[in-house]
Amino acid sequence: MTNIAPSDTHRPGLVTAALLGLSRHTPFGRGQMRKLMAKGVRALNDGPLDVPLYGGTARLHLSNNNSEIKALLSPRRFAREEYQFCAQHMPSHDGVFFDIGGNAGIFSLYVASLMQSGTLIIAEPQPAMFKRLSTNFSVMNPAIAARLNLHLHQTALGAEDGRLTLSIPESAGQASARPVEGVPTIDVPVTPMLTLLTQANATKLDLLKIDVEGFEDGILFPFFETAPASLHPKAIVMECCHAGRWQRDCEALLLGHGYQIAHKDRTNMMLEKA
Repeated sequence: MTNIAPSDTHRPGLVTAALLGLSRHTPFGRGQMRKLMAKGVRALNDGPLDVPLYGGTARLHLSNNNSEIKALLSPRRFAREEYQFCAQHMPSHDGVFFDIGGNAGIFSLYVASLMQSGTLIIAEPQPAMFKRLSTNFSVMNPAIAARLNLHLHQTALGAEDGRLTLSIPESAGQASARPVEGVPTIDVPVTPMLTLLTQANATKLDLLKIDVEGFEDGILFPFFETAPASLHPKAIVMECCHAGRWQRDCEALLLGHGYQIAHKDRTNMMLEKA
């Protein structure tokens, strides 16, 4: 992976930096005010910005991806419950983290900041988003590749090797393997979850994050049907707001494998081995 240094082209100007400071460190980064701050930042910039994030640097885009906008404007408030759960369950040394649906890498950048050593596996099938993900890990902190066993995969996950059709809505973070009428599609490669763990020489999985817009069952059921118990994740962060798209009940699957729900809200659930 080629290291890309933060560029003057993407460095926030004085006014943008002031707006970001207000948004990140004052109540202006909440609710309706955050939307107004986002409009102001977009009016001043027509490209991504290189900004501090989780002890390193990230290149964040200003449109079509809620994760990047939230991380840009209010990273301390972004995914607070999920990040607290990760901090409790991710070992600082020799841990293994698997991010399925890596998006631009925001969630993985946070988990990487918790790790002094270990293995980080990220899968993201969208070419444009995978480019952002790859850039963020090279822009961020060059030491990350030195201290972590890093595996970035431009692939979807599923039951077996092959191809599938991905629906790509306007919001880049909401692509789904479930068909969405009237939404553009692309064909992407598919790789089983167990295959990527094996390729990384993983002998355990400390933390799994999975966010694939309602296709979680197409990944988790094949994995738990084929993987040895030693590779079952010890803790899971899973999006559940699209549970209506599941063809099989992921929550029931995990409870049946000895997990208990540590937290659940309308968007995500967090589970840990009992």
